[in-house]
Amino acid sequence: MERPTPNRRNTPVRRPAADRTWLAVFVVAFGLRLAYAWLATGPNGLPYGDSVDYDTLAWRLATAHGFSLGPDSAMYPTAFRPPVLPWITSLVYAVTGHRFFLGVLLQCVIGALVPILLLELGRHLFSRGVGVIAAWLAAFHPLLVFFSGYLLTETPFVVMTLVAMLATVSWIKTPRPSRAIGAGLLWGVAALTRPTALLLPGLVLMWAWAPLGLIVAPRDRLRQAALLLAGLAIAIAPWTARNAVALHAFVPITTGGGKALLDSNNGVVWGDPALRGGATSVVRLEPYAMRLRGLPEPAYDRECGRMAREFLSAHRSEWPAMALAKLARFWRLRGETATSGSWRRAGGPLDAMVRFADPLLLWSVVTWPFAIVGLVGMARGARRFYQSLVPLTVIYFMLLAVVYWGALRTRIPAEPFLVLLSAAGMDATRRRSRLRRSGLTLVEPARSLPE
Repeated sequence: MERPTPNRRNTPVRRPAADRTWLAVFVVAFGLRLAYAWLATGPNGLPYGDSVDYDTLAWRLATAHGFSLGPDSAMYPTAFRPPVLPWITSLVYAVTGHRFFLGVLLQCVIGALVPILLLELGRHLFSRGVGVIAAWLAAFHPLLVFFSGYLLTETPFVVMTLVAMLATVSWIKTPRPSRAIGAGLLWGVAALTRPTALLLPGLVLMWAWAPLGLIVAPRDRLRQAALLLAGLAIAIAPWTARNAVALHAFVPITTGGGKALLDSNNGVVWGDPALRGGATSVVRLEPYAMRLRGLPEPAYDRECGRMAREFLSAHRSEWPAMALAKLARFWRLRGETATSGSWRRAGGPLDAMVRFADPLLLWSVVTWPFAIVGLVGMARGARRFYQSLVPLTVIYFMLLAVVYWGALRTRIPAEPFLVLLSAAGMDATRRRSRLRRSGLTLVEPARSLPE
């Protein structure tokens, strides 16, 4: 007898429950960042420090006055700041008008993307469990929350670095020309967000060139590496061309590199024990002001760089001490020091919290031991080559701090990668604890490929 065919139209199909972790993480991360921005900046807050330039540039772009600084009566084209942050903020100002807090609110939205990106990067490099832990850690990370409350390049730069890193890992796992050039384009956008990303693709290519890296024929490996660099150049080229026309000089991204080098490598900073390892602007002091007076922006920046190199050349014997001073500031455990300035409004509601406990100190004491566990576990694991990209990126930003200065602002791009190491350590500790309770022994696989 023939079996009746089931009515497939009326049979309910069971689908796996959708993973809503990313949504929960985003909601929590955005809520914390919005709350902090409300308390630290406020809906009626005004820009100060570097935020003044970014706010001015965004409003000038929104009102069709170009990428320019200076007073309204004497605007001049500039390349002193990188273009991505002013441009995306100008899109908000063009719709809402010149409302500074809405620019900060955009930063909160961008900052809430960091945990989601870490969820994916952790899954690709470690495991889904590590990715979930890293996402929740990033949602609450005090530095990642704090920098979302200001109109600065730090938050969009962290996001673009993670996006470019995800694209790079995807390219390494499945090497294709289109993925190579796509990763290069994203690294270009990251460099236009903050020029300190410009050399990072070189580190990524050295990592990809290792024996366990890009698994393709030698000729194809060279071609795909060239495509990645071509993508980088394509992304940057329009801005470089704009600078050539507006400033009559070859400026790949910004004219701020020389001044940044001088701010951190000068006699004033090195001569004051309280400032050593940090930075302060000296361009209005003599003899610096005399050498810079009347120079156009590109020449001004070149002269700043020349004076910084002169100082460094005259103090070669003190380079190790300078590096240690900068690294001490880079790895400091506290959010504020006597010379670092304050990240909150004086007399605001956050004062009481900071008097009670420094959030960064508490965070560091709790998470850094797990980062060490994660680093040790990574060195012993079967995926250690792929995961080595995490500490290599941290080392890259450390070296930049040695060249320029040590500060939380120079450390913030390394923080998501420290979060990944902490998450790996927490996940390993959790698994070992479960195994001990069950009486089993953890045996690492001989070899495992990334997910």
